[in-house]
Amino acid sequence: MSQTRIGPLVEAINARLTDPSRNRIVGETAGKPPRFELYHMFLSLCSYKLRTTLAEKEAAYFSHDVDIFPPEIQNYYPEYVKLRLQGREDTTGNLVNGYTGRSSTETEGFDPCVVPTLVDHEAEKVLANSKRICVYLDSVLDSGTKLIPQDIEDDIIHQLDVVDRTPHVAALYGPHPDKDVRPAFMQKSMVVVHDAKIAKCRENMALVGDDPELIAAYEHKIAKEAAAKLFVRTEARMRDVIQEFRDIIEQLDKDLKATGGEWLFGDRFTLADVFWACSLYRIRWLGLGYIFESEDSPQYSRRVSAYCGRLMDRPSFRRSVIDWPLHPPSEHLPEYHQVGGLT
Repeated sequence: MSQTRIGPLVEAINARLTDPSRNRIVGETAGKPPRFELYHMFLSLCSYKLRTTLAEKEAAYFSHDVDIFPPEIQNYYPEYVKLRLQGREDTTGNLVNGYTGRSSTETEGFDPCVVPTLVDHEAEKVLANSKRICVYLDSVLDSGTKLIPQDIEDDIIHQLDVVDRTPHVAALYGPHPDKDVRPAFMQKSMVVVHDAKIAKCRENMALVGDDPELIAAYEHKIAKEAAAKLFVRTEARMRDVIQEFRDIIEQLDKDLKATGGEWLFGDRFTLADVFWACSLYRIRWLGLGYIFESEDSPQYSRRVSAYCGRLMDRPSFRRSVIDWPLHPPSEHLPEYHQVGGLT
């Protein structure tokens, strides 16, 4: 793929993102433009990870809270796809073509039409793999919390992979096989979402002429969304998703027991805790918290529940996720219902 100066690409997409409530500087900049520019979305799990990591690193950034819902779907704009394609080398390189209910680019391939995407203006880089971005931020920023101590780096990366490969996307988009416990507005909005995404891809594809990179990007995205629609409507697959969540929580309980500390690695708060905060919050937000909170569940765990509570109280997580503007409440988290939500 040809390399393009990122400045004009940033300017092109920013010209279309004009809502001041969704496009603003977060953090202290000392009067200078922030080094980082983040294209993300308030409800995106991978965006949770980046916002919380940036908060832990005390880094300022220009926040673009992209509207990924129909009818707008701003992350399908050709200008955004062009910018995100510049981060393709930060991933596996292969365009996404199928669907397993996960968001990891390392297992799914590179999706050119999703958030988050990070621009590092100082390094003149576009990064598009959320796990690698968080690792990158810890490596280039000396401020804030050191999230990957060298002596436990491999163990931390293993935990990041566990969270990264958890089928959170399927649990968000698909009805739970025996009882759909997702927030009511989410159940309603997900019914036709894949058809809307495919239609928007085709609409934007018609605008890009004979640009081979953009045409390929939209074609691969259409293939993914068609596969996703079939996946989340297949009961056996969705039952496998719930079982996988159970297995993952069971292993987390064992890992917490082995370390015996406040955080996953004893008394050191690491990037693994950032990722688990995002994962456990999303599990509870979706109504799946019963897996580790209900005494009737085989995976019931006081350790996981207490760990989740400590993570939710972490100031970086509260302001980057729970109290983030526009983040919708869930009936499964009544203690957070003061947060503004969707209607």
